[in-house]
Amino acid sequence: MSFADSTKSTELNPSQGEIRPLLGNVKRNVEVDWALIAKCNDEQDALLLCVHLSRLANEEIARQLGIDKGHWTRIMQGRGNLPARKRTQLMSICGNIAPIQYEAMRFGRQLKDSDVEREEQELLERLSRVQAQKRIMAVAA
Repeated sequence: MSFADSTKSTELNPSQGEIRPLLGNVKRNVEVDWALIAKCNDEQDALLLCVHLSRLANEEIARQLGIDKGHWTRIMQGRGNLPARKRTQLMSICGNIAPIQYEAMRFGRQLKDSDVEREEQELLERLSRVQAQKRIMAVAA
């Protein structure tokens, strides 16, 4: 067994996080009550709402995001910026989509739930009808 085989990459590079803990936290994010979203004055309010509704400790959220606690405090106070690549990760950790709901509301848009399984079933049924129609037409010809 070589050195590379026996050593985790996170041991070689401590700043690199394991993906397994993140995957363990992935759950279906829920929509927040739109009345609460309407009370948000800006993106910062939506971010604070997202975090508050999670009921997680700020330290835990910062740890899972891989953000220094001091920087996380500045983000929560509106004096720091959440890196764009961390937004979706934050929503997954918190279990809600308040920030994107706020953006949708601000621009007069609606969010649509994507039901891939239902859409797949509808397409399979349609394909089945088209194939049956094709067989009927071939027999009639």
